[in-house]
Amino acid sequence: MTHNMYHLLRAFAIMVFLMLFSLSSFAQDYEVKLGKYSSEELEMTSCAFEPEAAAIVLGEQGIGFFSNGRLVTEIKRRLKIFDSKAKDYADITITYYEGENKVEAITGLKAQVMNLENGKEVITKMSKKDFFETDLGNGYKEIRFTFPNVKEGSIIEYEYDHYFENITFLDGWQFQNDIPTVFSRYKIDIPEYLDYRFLGQGEHFVVANQNRVNNFGENEWTLTNLKSVQSEPYMNNFVDYLDKIEFQLAGYKDYGNMGHYESVLSNWQKLADEIFEIDAFRSYFRNNGTFKDLAEVDIEGETEAEKAEYIYQLIKEKYTLNDEGGFVPDQNIKKLVTNKVGSKTELNLLMIAMLRANGIEADPLLISSKGNGRSYLVQFPFVRQFNRLIVKATIDGEVVFADTSHEHVPFGYLPLAYHVEGGFLVKEEGSDLIRMNLEHKSGIKQMVNISLEADSIHFGHTVRYLDYDAVSFLERNDDLDEEKLEKMLDKDEVNVMGLEVKDLESKRRQVESSFMVNMPMNTSAELLLINPIMVKRHKENPFKIDDRNFPVDFNYVFSDNYIANISIPEGYELDDYPEQLAISMPSGLAKFIYIPQEDTNNNVLRINVKFDLNTEMVQPSDYQDLKAFMEYMVNKIQEPVVLKKKS
Repeated sequence: MTHNMYHLLRAFAIMVFLMLFSLSSFAQDYEVKLGKYSSEELEMTSCAFEPEAAAIVLGEQGIGFFSNGRLVTEIKRRLKIFDSKAKDYADITITYYEGENKVEAITGLKAQVMNLENGKEVITKMSKKDFFETDLGNGYKEIRFTFPNVKEGSIIEYEYDHYFENITFLDGWQFQNDIPTVFSRYKIDIPEYLDYRFLGQGEHFVVANQNRVNNFGENEWTLTNLKSVQSEPYMNNFVDYLDKIEFQLAGYKDYGNMGHYESVLSNWQKLADEIFEIDAFRSYFRNNGTFKDLAEVDIEGETEAEKAEYIYQLIKEKYTLNDEGGFVPDQNIKKLVTNKVGSKTELNLLMIAMLRANGIEADPLLISSKGNGRSYLVQFPFVRQFNRLIVKATIDGEVVFADTSHEHVPFGYLPLAYHVEGGFLVKEEGSDLIRMNLEHKSGIKQMVNISLEADSIHFGHTVRYLDYDAVSFLERNDDLDEEKLEKMLDKDEVNVMGLEVKDLESKRRQVESSFMVNMPMNTSAELLLINPIMVKRHKENPFKIDDRNFPVDFNYVFSDNYIANISIPEGYELDDYPEQLAISMPSGLAKFIYIPQEDTNNNVLRINVKFDLNTEMVQPSDYQDLKAFMEYMVNKIQEPVVLKKKS
């Protein structure tokens, strides 16, 4: 949890605990005891359900209970090394947030490694001098240690107690790891006077959560045979889909008031009210001296859109971004305006204040960005799901979303990590969840004229990138030159000339690149092969594996169009060219059309290619169809046009 989030926790100032529905999964005999190994663990040489794994989590458990106004979690982990190259798993890091008031603490750390030598268990225990604590700054600390004598067959294990003072929000437990896990167990015992909302995520957790029984305040989940979590193409944010459970206080029985039940954050407006109670946050919405100063700033533009874009550019040019995170500001608006240095949240709040000072409706919107650990928004006031604050404004009657923190993202667009379904609109009145509709028509439009002259083939390219493809192009190619473009084309003996990249003045974001590519031609060859599409979105099928655990996230929908005109020179004739093809995925998720047209009067072959992606998220159930679709499309685009010399 970030430092800024603790400002919000302190604002709540709730020193009570809670209880969720006291349900429990069926008891299982899964437990880690240091130094006690089963025959299966000793004899295991590979993972049965993931044989290629270099190491495995034999078991891990977190046992939580409340003591003296804080949550104590007893944590134990045991791993086995199958391959000596996997020694990195013997390097352990435990990070925690101590803060100003010792919010978290780690005690009772023990660690040991076991090796079988001549059939005998040889255990090497680590001592306190082997543990190194580092201050990371901003209240965070880290404990590091490395297991000695680790080799193939080693079993490493450690345990410690984690103390958490503020129990309004509980971290809960993440069940999956980057190596396979035999079992992961979490148990928490909650007193009857406390009421927690709990939020589970992941398909394995859903299964483990079924058929639970009432067992007083004990809640327990055990997930088994979990495959390793690895990054897959078009899913850099797999953390959003991991099996895990979190908790948030819903209410408590106040025994100082005859056991009366007191609810906590029972609706979205109460959550918004708590946020507005934070002085630094509230300062951006006060009609104070700073607000009056902002109203006097000379803002250029006649329309609301022109004024809003001027404010957006003004903040990006005049203010410096620091690396503070979270959605709660650390400094008030007066300090920010004076120092000209602030966090993403603070600069966006400043934009809201400046828009309001110029009569434009604007409010903060809290979102859970991609990679924050959640694939969907919880429909009740679960505040820990949010990690970013962006701007929602109504400009000339249209809703616009904005964020000032990314260099190449223009006004009215959002970074790709912020392309989410919705967010929490924070207002003085009427706060609620809203859906985000990002209007755009992204895509790549390419025209290439191909001709043969002397001993070379000339490709005259004009490539236009629209909306989010334009944003992505600028982010990837900030310093693009002809030499770098030659390497990007991945062709032998190509020569790029006349590269020009320009922003097109338009209501939509558009970037156009034009350049000439020359390739040598063997004039003595009877056949000449020409690949008409040199610049393409996919050079190969990115989907190689047979099964997919997570959705495929393309970030945004798009429509691509490629047109190639091949002029057939004197002395040559068409010998062969790709056949027409039209394919689509089930339910129209994606479509691909390849249409060649021969113009015999002008001796030209025109090839028209269209690729439409109609959904930004393809679910694992559709992965096989997507993989096959992409294979057909990529292979088709790579088919050459064949010219031959006339007799």
